[in-house]
Amino acid sequence: MKLLLVCEYWYGTGGWSYRKHLERLGCEVEIFDYRRSFFSTGASLPLVSAATRRVNARMMNRAFIEAAKRFRPDLVLFLKGETITASAIREVKAACNPVLAQWYPDGPFNVEVKNATRESIASIPLFDLYYIYARSLMQPLRDAGARRVEYLPFCYDPDMLRPPEHVSDDDIRKYATDVVFAGTWEPMRQWWLEEIPGFNLSIWGNMWDRVPPGAPIRAKWKGSAVYGEEISKLFAVSKIHLNFLRAQNSDSNNVRSFEIPGFGGFLLTQRSREQAEELFVEGAEIACFSTGEELREKIRWYLDHDDERLAIAQRGHERAVREHQAIHRLERIVRDAKQLLGA
Repeated sequence: MKLLLVCEYWYGTGGWSYRKHLERLGCEVEIFDYRRSFFSTGASLPLVSAATRRVNARMMNRAFIEAAKRFRPDLVLFLKGETITASAIREVKAACNPVLAQWYPDGPFNVEVKNATRESIASIPLFDLYYIYARSLMQPLRDAGARRVEYLPFCYDPDMLRPPEHVSDDDIRKYATDVVFAGTWEPMRQWWLEEIPGFNLSIWGNMWDRVPPGAPIRAKWKGSAVYGEEISKLFAVSKIHLNFLRAQNSDSNNVRSFEIPGFGGFLLTQRSREQAEELFVEGAEIACFSTGEELREKIRWYLDHDDERLAIAQRGHERAVREHQAIHRLERIVRDAKQLLGA
């Protein structure tokens, strides 16, 4: 099957990981990077920048159409692709008649915070298959015109794992800590982390320079975001790994829900029913919290009970390996597409 993967494509992104798994599943894969810059004046004036963005958007969509017509895919799989217009998708469908699939990793209606665009919302009815990570978003997508909505949680890529024997002493000195959070700064995340003073905490992620230099939490920031093998080292050598759910994920899951146990770390995550009851078992494979007090209590307990923490991490890892790898999700998409193609 010929598959055009419309994705952001650089080391550490889903597109980068998924390509090789799709090829392992027998697909001939071509990439279209929808975040690529097709045109730039080098100018920084606001009006010129706005004009540049419009020109780039037109060139982007024309390039997408031309790539599809040249490659003639059986399946076009979008991993968001919010810069691609509904009219461009219609033209590709008319010219090549592929199965159109979307696996949306953000809030599909959150235009205000730029998780979605008017065009990405307008394109919802055009997809033959629309995959979403939260059950609560399935009906809103149907209401927006989606033809077929399927629940498909996030996942992790084991190929990014750095085995323990390849973690160096320098890696241990750099990353080892009692409690770690890896993620971009947000007010909500800062609030949670300020609820756990007194612990040996490290923060890795972008935009934490927004925290005032004198704030205690700023001193916990160790560096910018780490990806791929580097983040697997971080998960391997630290004791407790925190996960906070954005509003759009509050009743579901996110990438860290799977990366942390997948890479062998102990996951202490903000509670959601999907994580605690369906994807994993709370208290046996992961640990959860809902309040600042519960978060503090769980950190203290699991730092004081190494054997219990390590046993939970091991069972969580085994569950992730069995059910939550990238190839498990992609097998589902390829199978569904082949059914629609009659293959």
